[in-house]
Amino acid sequence: MKDDNRTYERASVTINAALSFQDIDSRIIKTRNISASGMFLVVDDPDQFPIGEIVHLHFLNPLDDDADTFKDAVVVRIAADGIAVSFLDLGEGF
Repeated sequence: MKDDNRTYERASVTINAALSFQDIDSRIIKTRNISASGMFLVVDDPDQFPIGEIVHLHFLNPLDDDADTFKDAVVVRIAADGIAVSFLDLGEGF
């Protein structure tokens, strides 16, 4: 394991991702980093996303040859400039 107790190493990657949450229309956001288990999403209104809530993501996965990827994720941390999410399904290819 790494010194920061993370199972998966993070890659500092900025990509566009479509973020959907509850009944709010999907919007394009940017990532700060990504790993096999989650990502950090840069958003202007992080308090809109409570810890424990499910979000839906669509992105070209840089860890899987830019495969067209759809993931459900849970909000695990809120920061001043965004949210950290953990993927719910770590299935094949991730």
